[in-house]
Amino acid sequence: MDVGIYWAEANTAQPNLVKDDLAALGITLAGELAEESEEEVESDLFEVLPENWEAVKVFIRCCRQWVFRGMEGHREGLDVQAVISVISLYQLDPAEQLERLDQVQLIERGALLVMNQPRN
Repeated sequence: MDVGIYWAEANTAQPNLVKDDLAALGITLAGELAEESEEEVESDLFEVLPENWEAVKVFIRCCRQWVFRGMEGHREGLDVQAVISVISLYQLDPAEQLERLDQVQLIERGALLVMNQPRN
C-alpha cells in the first residue's frame, strides 16, 4: 500500500474502523461511544490531481521535519534540506527536482495556514 494513500485514508475512508477492530477482539462499545460510532461521519477525503500526486507523496514523507519557532510552538516551515534529501531519492533530473520542491513548498504554505491558526 502506498504511504500516501494510507495516510490520506487512515480514519476517514472507514469510519467504523475502530468499532470493527474492537469487535474482532470481542469488545463491544456501550453508551455514548456506541452512539458516536453510529453517527454519520462526514468524509474528509479530497482529490489530488495526478500532476500533484508525486509532490503530495514527498510532503507526506517529510511530515515529521517541521521547524518550530519560539515558545508558542508555531511551525515555521519544513526543513528544506530534509525535503531536498527526500526529493533526491526519486532520482529526478535537476529541473524536475526544482519543480517538485516548488510544489511541496506550495503544499507547505497551505498546511501552515491551517496548523498555525489559534486554537480555542
